[in-house]
Amino acid sequence: MPGRFTFDGALMFGFRAAYARSFPWKFALAFALVCTVLTALFVYLTKDILLGFIDSIDKLDSAGVDDPAVFFDLMFGTFMSFAPWGALAALASLAVWAMFMTATQRRYIRDEDFSLGFGADEVRMMGTGFIWYLGQSLMGVLPLLIMLPVFGEVMEFARGEVTENEMVAFVMGRVAYLLLVMLVTFPVYVFFATRFSPVFAMTLKEGKIAFGDAWIVSRGRFWPILGAYLIVAIVGGMAVGFVSTFVEMLVSPAFMLSLDTVGDVPELLSLFTPGVIAGMLAYTFIRYFLSALLMHVVQGPAAFAARHDPRGSVDDALRVSEFE
Repeated sequence: MPGRFTFDGALMFGFRAAYARSFPWKFALAFALVCTVLTALFVYLTKDILLGFIDSIDKLDSAGVDDPAVFFDLMFGTFMSFAPWGALAALASLAVWAMFMTATQRRYIRDEDFSLGFGADEVRMMGTGFIWYLGQSLMGVLPLLIMLPVFGEVMEFARGEVTENEMVAFVMGRVAYLLLVMLVTFPVYVFFATRFSPVFAMTLKEGKIAFGDAWIVSRGRFWPILGAYLIVAIVGGMAVGFVSTFVEMLVSPAFMLSLDTVGDVPELLSLFTPGVIAGMLAYTFIRYFLSALLMHVVQGPAAFAARHDPRGSVDDALRVSEFE
């Protein structure tokens, strides 16, 4: 492994760090198993809400109800029923993500083999992740505010208050405005996301939520970090997409053949035969497995920058510790 920060080191760090031959596979297998079980549990616990929503839609359609307000009320009620489960799932997802992200950074920063736990490091990682994803969510607030009036326009069209041409012109205008705003804001997001990307590694390294430290270690390294990340993410994403599509092609025929026989909600329950459920679980497991590999490897460039903190390299500290 190179002893200083380089583009080559950042690009290949995920494949050169400690336990390169074993860690990624242990990590991906554990992640896929945990996430598949949790996903299946969530679906099982919320299936009645989903089936109730489908049943209500079917009854409204049979009764000839076409008032958009009734459908929006039904959707809102379903959303509110999902909300407590969604909040619980979000908290569980954040905790699981923190456990695996901490395991990733322990390998990159401390040269440790794969292990899972939940302690102070994971709690700090949860805090870092919450702030990170909150920042990402803010990027979605502006597009939402821009497109929000579109729903009102659609409702007015449904009530006959505006013509179709007027509605289309309004929607297209909003879309054009949105594209213009995204054209300006996206490069800003990429800059700050890249500069703060070492924060997960620095949170483990410094034992605190370390956005300020992440900004320091990425100074003067923006293009190597971004370039290495894009290469790994694009190549890895293409590989994940190809394998996922191939697996989906193997699983979907049985599901689609069963779906053709479904006419109403009671028959929908009969769709989930042991074979179909096994296929869906297998696909979910493989997709999580591939996503975990990509999740782990793409952290390499930013972690490499954190490992080679200009204020004091981790490698230097490890060499010094040998003589203590």
